[in-house]
Amino acid sequence: MSVLLIDDDPGIRKLLSRELKRRELAVDTAADGAQGLSMLDRVGYDVVVCDVRMPDMDGLEVLRRIKEREPDITEVIMLTGHGTIDSAIEAIKAGAYHYLTKPVKVAELAALIANAAERAALRRDNVLLRREVASRRASKQDTEVVLGESPAWKRAWKTIGKAGPTESTVLILGKSGTGKEIAARELHRLSPRARRPFVAVNCASVATSLLESELFGHEAGAFTSAQKRRRGLFELAHGGTLFLDEVAETSVEFQANLLRVLETGEYRRVGGDVSLSTDVRLIAATNRNLKEEIEKGRFREDLFYRLNVVSVELPELKDRYGDVEILAQHFLKEFDPTLSLSPEALALLARYPWPGNVRELRNVIERMSILAEGKVLTPDDLPGDVRAGAEMRVTPPGGTPGGNTPLGVEQLPPSLADVERVHIEEVLRFTGGNKARAARILGITAATLYNKLKAYKARDAKKEAEAASR
Repeated sequence: MSVLLIDDDPGIRKLLSRELKRRELAVDTAADGAQGLSMLDRVGYDVVVCDVRMPDMDGLEVLRRIKEREPDITEVIMLTGHGTIDSAIEAIKAGAYHYLTKPVKVAELAALIANAAERAALRRDNVLLRREVASRRASKQDTEVVLGESPAWKRAWKTIGKAGPTESTVLILGKSGTGKEIAARELHRLSPRARRPFVAVNCASVATSLLESELFGHEAGAFTSAQKRRRGLFELAHGGTLFLDEVAETSVEFQANLLRVLETGEYRRVGGDVSLSTDVRLIAATNRNLKEEIEKGRFREDLFYRLNVVSVELPELKDRYGDVEILAQHFLKEFDPTLSLSPEALALLARYPWPGNVRELRNVIERMSILAEGKVLTPDDLPGDVRAGAEMRVTPPGGTPGGNTPLGVEQLPPSLADVERVHIEEVLRFTGGNKARAARILGITAATLYNKLKAYKARDAKKEAEAASR
């Protein structure tokens, strides 16, 4: 735990610093309030021990400023050689953890520091936990996506097992819904940082103008709505792991700042001029082809090589042979353990291409469990688009689902792109045209859905033009 001791008496600073260090505490000292606040700007201390009576800026003013800046992060213990009930009450009201009168018993102070540091850690964990709960509620992410016996999945998990115990930066590649955040959490769990925070942020869900503030924090007055200082995720994840999902959705300008942090371990809050140091393991993920993004000028090549120390490629569900049945039965047990899937329903689920991957499968099973007519789910319980997509994959050449093949006619089965389009259009009909809801069901971002619909429209227009020119 880190401690900052602020006292204008050099003898007290030397004595307490020496005795606390003997108890294996990391202690820095400051001779006055201004110096102490400046040091607190650069280093995130767990506990500040501050004298009340000091020239220029007294301890109560230092306390107030700390609580304005770091209300949930840093605990403050006040010291005075002139203890009164009134000053003690004022200090506690201002947010002090405790109040001691000099001469101080070092053992008592050390015990208070340990308790205060524990409370500060709990507050930080609470901030992170609230964020994580909100994120999980929004994404409804399943923590059991690690289930799987397919060779493709085992290869990916073998790489994770090797990279996890290291400090190396990891780049996770995979389509939406393949389990990139779960892979990142497993890397963190296996690492020496497992007992420290895991902080995740989806870069695509944060406005470009706010992403730097989210990650690096900001000073009061940095922009119109910045009423007070705010710590960024790099500070909250200090000592732990920071996971940047959809990193390819960031601007080139932001990428330059991220590269600087990776190279120097330093950054500045938005609106600040003090360089802060960070100690995090960075894990990044994307569903894009970064080499193509580099060629198009949308992703920095130097950042790519910084992130791509170890890469983990997560397979799409359609390439995880045998895993659909395992996952489907697991999800059904989660939603309603009284239900079961018929062999015919499982066979159709296994044939469907699952463009939304595991997330889409989970949503389909949840929907089936809600609308089930009986205890055994049959093909009739499958959503129409899923059943149609599965049947299209096994349609005989030239035939129709369940029909006969005309003699002498050979016709190729529909492409994966055509099946995907059918599914997307079916989901849009299900949501009444609500694209945001459809994107959530499909397990893709709204931007990806809009791009796909735009591509479909352009393709149809091209076909119409070609037909008109014949």
